[in-house]
Amino acid sequence: MLKNQEPDWNIDDLTDTEIYAAIRYLEPDPRRVCEQDADDQNKDNVVVICICSFVALLVLAILWFQ
Repeated sequence: MLKNQEPDWNIDDLTDTEIYAAIRYLEPDPRRVCEQDADDQNKDNVVVICICSFVALLVLAILWFQ
């Protein structure tokens, strides 16, 4: 674990332009968020369904052959 958890820079030394640039860097582009969420959520749902189906079939196969 880090011994010194405080940063070496002072926030008072930052200019407004640097702060706004950091905020823009850290926050996602609002136009892209909607596009990513819709596609990624559908892909995540498909992955979850496939994994659950595979586990269910595996359990049924194990029970069937015992």
